[in-house]
Amino acid sequence: MKCEDVQLLLTDFIDNELDTVYCYAVETHIKTCESCAREVEELKMVLQDIADTKQKMPGAELRNNFNAMLEAELNLSAKEKALQQREVRKVMILQWASSFWKIAAAAVILFVGVWLGGRGKQVTQGASDTQLAALQKDVKQMQETMMFSLLKDESPSQRIKAVSYAEDIVNPNANVINALTNTLNHDKNVNVRLAALYSLEKFADDQKVIDTLVASLGNQTEPIIQVVLINILTEKKEIKAIRPIQDIISNGKTNKDVRDIAQKSLKSI
Repeated sequence: MKCEDVQLLLTDFIDNELDTVYCYAVETHIKTCESCAREVEELKMVLQDIADTKQKMPGAELRNNFNAMLEAELNLSAKEKALQQREVRKVMILQWASSFWKIAAAAVILFVGVWLGGRGKQVTQGASDTQLAALQKDVKQMQETMMFSLLKDESPSQRIKAVSYAEDIVNPNANVINALTNTLNHDKNVNVRLAALYSLEKFADDQKVIDTLVASLGNQTEPIIQVVLINILTEKKEIKAIRPIQDIISNGKTNKDVRDIAQKSLKSI
């Protein structure tokens, strides 16, 4: 679950009005996200201040008006953060990389600038296109190398950064897809696995990726992962997902909320 998703649920989370699956997802997220954890504490303080002034009895509409205003602000904040994150992802390769890769990226940019300035007017359009294609290939290889490197990091936040690189890789190869799948199925941190799942969703138009998600569904036991997988496969109306969804429903250990969602999804496939 991403920050913008969590922030939209904070009021209900604090008021204990979330169902089990989403409550668990929010709790898991704020354990590793300092920004969201801080917003939870600040929001609790605001709500507590309102509760402390309850004796003034300004009217029954106070809380409703406050929640409406707060929700509007959170929605605006979430949209702004989503736009910011899109821009951040475009420069991740320089901003979050190790010093080595920062230098390498800078060298590539410098080379291109010198080449375009000194020789750009002297080459044909065909040669220019060839050079640009070669540069794009180099950047793609750098993104892949950084992703594979960060996936080995001990820090969950670094591994989340790693899988986020995949979202900007055009036409990822089998090695990238396999790395994301392995992370989804085996990473020890649920937030990292969820991030890998969201990255794989970007390539869900590829039937091979869909088949991978179907196979993964049968092995998942984490409620939030099960729910997101079910939703993705239901949206794709993937018939192959019917059997693993039925298995989830019949499994006595399945979370009740997950079972309910799974039963509803079968009607939509």
